[in-house]
Amino acid sequence: MDRGALPPTLCQGLITLIPKPGKDPLLLDNWRPISLLNNDYKMLAQVLANRIKPVLDKVIDESQSGFMQNRHISNNIRLILDIINYPELVQDGSLIPFLDFYKAFDSLEHKFIFTALNKFVFGRSFCNAVQTLYSNSNSSIKLATGPSPRFSLKRGVRQGCPLSVYLFLLSVQLNSHIKLSSLKGLVIANREILISQLADDTALFLRDASQVSVAINNIQPFSKASGLSLNLHKCELLPVKSCSATSIHGIPVRNSVRYLGIQIIKNKQSRCSTNFTPIIDKTLKIFNHWLQRDLPLKGRVLLSKAEGISRLTYAAQSLHVDNTTCKSINKLLYSFLWKNKTHYLRKSVALNSYDKGGINFIDFGALNNTFKINWIKVFKKSHFYLELYLTSCVL
Repeated sequence: MDRGALPPTLCQGLITLIPKPGKDPLLLDNWRPISLLNNDYKMLAQVLANRIKPVLDKVIDESQSGFMQNRHISNNIRLILDIINYPELVQDGSLIPFLDFYKAFDSLEHKFIFTALNKFVFGRSFCNAVQTLYSNSNSSIKLATGPSPRFSLKRGVRQGCPLSVYLFLLSVQLNSHIKLSSLKGLVIANREILISQLADDTALFLRDASQVSVAINNIQPFSKASGLSLNLHKCELLPVKSCSATSIHGIPVRNSVRYLGIQIIKNKQSRCSTNFTPIIDKTLKIFNHWLQRDLPLKGRVLLSKAEGISRLTYAAQSLHVDNTTCKSINKLLYSFLWKNKTHYLRKSVALNSYDKGGINFIDFGALNNTFKINWIKVFKKSHFYLELYLTSCVL
């Protein structure tokens, strides 16, 4: 570290390309590079990551939820859902652009990372340590015929390095100059909302269509400096109320947008079924596959949690789940538990622990209620949501 360079073996990485689900594998853009790194390198990076995490809350503002303690991805989703659920609180013509940056983790310039560290006044020794990690770094790609020739890395953060995500957040935070520009966001409860981010997944909240071009123009200087370029072909616009235009500034206007794995739809009734029906269908296929094996009861209980509950939890944390969907999910889980045959225990008994005669089963409806109780806790602590609620009551 004192010499400003690591031993050659610590600088090397092996990149494995993982296909993105549901995308054409013949296109290189649809593969995600994950780096296998030296253990000594990862321990050093973890030490630096542990040093940087305690100060992130003072540097990264509340609009960023990615990889931050006490912040959850559901915050980003719920913010958008709450806005479209109360369109009377915002101005006519309000838009929510969903921005896509092209290969964000792979295109971030190293010089920009070091600039971000200096901008946020990290100590010289820490900055030098980070530069040492990226000095003379190289990788090869794992192919069917063997590893490719090694090549030097001059940009990008390694997906597989414990420090990478925090360096990326600091670099993206420099883009906060957008908030200080002439952009006009949504004003709700006497507070202007302009941006919401989960790492590079960015949603803006703009007052009218004229702000779209202003936002794009404000991002361009940041793109040139950082290497993070907008992929306008994958950007989308969601009007809060209604919009007659089919595209604005070359960005298509949609009535439905998939954001962070959730289908954002204005219609509350169809929103639940649209998001949960595919998950339920997929879970049913997986359960039917497992039922072809002679599994013990405890094994089916475990699989109902690992292959069933775990798939449903993510969507349930952000979405309202109606009673019909809850009953359908519980029926699916209990049918799998008893192999689509006679139920030998009452539901109330099956939920008990083993020492009370139960089998430690989980009722999805009860689990969903705990998610909503957690939201009430967040609601009570958040001044913004309290003001939003009071404003909606007045209207």
